[in-house]
Amino acid sequence: MTQETKWKRDQSGKWARVETSAKPIVAAPIPPSRPDPVPTVTFRTRTGKPITSIAAMAKLAVVASANTIGIHRGPDSRPLLVSASSTISGLTLTQTGILASLKDGHLCEHDITTGRIRLTSPDLGGTPAGPALAAQDGFVVTLESGSIIAVSGKLAPKWRFTPPSGTFGFQPAASVGRGIYVPGESTLFRLDALSGLVNWSTDIGDRGCITPSVVAGLTITASTGGGIRCLDATTGKPRWRIGPDVTGSTTWTGIASAGLRMIAGTQQGDVVCIHRETGRLEWVRTGLGRVMFPPAGDVKHGCAVVFVQDTDAGIPAEVLGLDLRSGRTMWRARVGNLDAAPVLTGDRLWIASTTGTLYAFDYG
Repeated sequence: MTQETKWKRDQSGKWARVETSAKPIVAAPIPPSRPDPVPTVTFRTRTGKPITSIAAMAKLAVVASANTIGIHRGPDSRPLLVSASSTISGLTLTQTGILASLKDGHLCEHDITTGRIRLTSPDLGGTPAGPALAAQDGFVVTLESGSIIAVSGKLAPKWRFTPPSGTFGFQPAASVGRGIYVPGESTLFRLDALSGLVNWSTDIGDRGCITPSVVAGLTITASTGGGIRCLDATTGKPRWRIGPDVTGSTTWTGIASAGLRMIAGTQQGDVVCIHRETGRLEWVRTGLGRVMFPPAGDVKHGCAVVFVQDTDAGIPAEVLGLDLRSGRTMWRARVGNLDAAPVLTGDRLWIASTTGTLYAFDYG
């Protein structure tokens, strides 16, 4: 049965569950702490062009600027630059290659060492909206039209899914095991990765369903007017729900897993931490600035990485490290505007700015 979770503080200051008829809460912001340390920059280079996409491993980052792919291996080696046939909308790292999603409607795989083209897909019948996702026996691509295309490891098309009229969303799909999770405008679909058939679908809220986080057999997503919902990843049955009144703002930008915690951000500048199994509210930060991308959870260093920016409110573009236990700001770094979400790879945080600067930080 779906649980409508609401919370308030008891006399000891701890969060306690209350009946669903209780008044909605708006969590107070955590008081600012002492000045935050800035993470160590271990690598920084200028590409000369705005960076629109980034994929990375521990000691390698691949970035896209217009129709150019830059392969960066660190401060002691020159980057390898590769020209693509069209503007690049996203990059994906495979075991031995770089898969570029091209605006001309193709996928192109490059050798990660030489940059040479190894495979090119047939025309996908639309423009990729972002990077391809690794899926069972191949990849899936979200098109700007809202359709989902599955291709094999050799980039041969396998199946296409087009959401029913009126359910088209604006967020990319998620791929885990045999399931492809497709967020519509207010409906979440689970597709079979091999056949493209719909396993289940469920109504999520009024509108604005975001890309779900799929972890430990659970699918957790959010939508404007619908709050945050947790579903069984296999059956779609509801597990728990937190109403949209938790922070007083409901336009979610993304949700990510951090161990047993889920971290979600909003356009209104809120970051919410929830227990993954129970839906218990752990902490809320407000007034941080618009959260531009899904947060990233770093369990090893005990922090959630969040990029915020709000020009209208005078809040500069910066990356924050929030303590997973309390939400306290552990560190912050000003890096300029971003068109691509920061990427965590073990002990390294990669950030690529629209000014053409690629950063590698050691933090935590």
